[in-house]
Amino acid sequence: MPDQIPDNLRVRNIDNSRRLVPFATTFLIIVMIILGIWFFRGGSFRLYASAFFGLYFLTHQAWLSIILVSVLQNFILLPLRIIGERYWTDIKQFEHELTKTREEDQYILMNKKVREGDPSLIFYIVNFVTLAIAFISAGRVFLLEFYHTKISTDYLYHFIPYPDYPLQGTIFKFPILHITKTYAVNWNIIINIVLICLAVMIILRLLWFLVRFILTRNKKVLGIRIGYNRLLLFIGSFIGTFVLLAVILLRNVPVAAEIIIWSADLSKQNTVFNIVTAIATFFAAIYSGYKHHTEASKDAKAIGIPDDIIARVFKKNMQLSVRNGILLATFAYWVTHMLPCSHDLSVLAFEALYVLSPVTFDLLIPKKKTPVQPIATSQS
Repeated sequence: MPDQIPDNLRVRNIDNSRRLVPFATTFLIIVMIILGIWFFRGGSFRLYASAFFGLYFLTHQAWLSIILVSVLQNFILLPLRIIGERYWTDIKQFEHELTKTREEDQYILMNKKVREGDPSLIFYIVNFVTLAIAFISAGRVFLLEFYHTKISTDYLYHFIPYPDYPLQGTIFKFPILHITKTYAVNWNIIINIVLICLAVMIILRLLWFLVRFILTRNKKVLGIRIGYNRLLLFIGSFIGTFVLLAVILLRNVPVAAEIIIWSADLSKQNTVFNIVTAIATFFAAIYSGYKHHTEASKDAKAIGIPDDIIARVFKKNMQLSVRNGILLATFAYWVTHMLPCSHDLSVLAFEALYVLSPVTFDLLIPKKKTPVQPIATSQS
């Protein structure tokens, strides 16, 4: 007969195997304590201040150093993005499970996952806290007026050369197109154009309802059908915004313009810079929402969710993205209006890097995404 394992040894083996699981939770607690102490003792602030003045020593231009701080942060955080790609499916699966859980039970679910040492959730928390510390610290650096007032050596690492004052390159210059003359289209023509656009939208909708039943079961034209439906949803989601912009443009048609050099003192508040930041924040939010919702739609399509449901959810989510973009733009203007416009340049640099990420930093990250499988919900 094969040897029987005594019950006391069997229990000990089970206990030992369970004892290995909470290591990730212990790691999370240690990392959170270290990051908390480092942040509240000014370690992250000192890191970003040293990074800025280290880059300034190389460039001798304050505006260029602000932009390069954003680029440097992306390189430093690149390992976290690579690890995040590794856990992408697990994190999305957890987010999907969380949305299917009642609000009062979500904390219990998260607490359970952390106690079990779920590595994907542990990484998600560490990554979130790290990014929060990074962006808060990057913003805090430019709260100091160190452009004309000498910065304390306590804020810099010993190996960072102390800068000569006053700092150079505090005036940010950018070429812009200045419109010198405009032409206002007659209101009767504008109303006719709007009515024609609405008529085209109605006709496209009617055509879709007439042929959708024919195309629904035709797999050969599936791509055309999906693309056409997305076009209608995209136009329909922004029809109000398009009409408003069209009216503004038609009442102010440029007929003459010139290139001028626009400048802003980074050590002072600048209203034009604040408006540019707000507009850029709005479009960055729209781009982020469209990118996220498009990926979600592809995942939903891969697991067999009907096209009409995907289309309705996509439209609703894009409308929420527009609303969020307006709120974020308003908040960005309100905040930057109270600060030196060096904050504006920093925000614009981060947003530009995010938009350009698919053709820059994303190329360095291996893609191993798989569709998130739906989670069955229990019926009470």
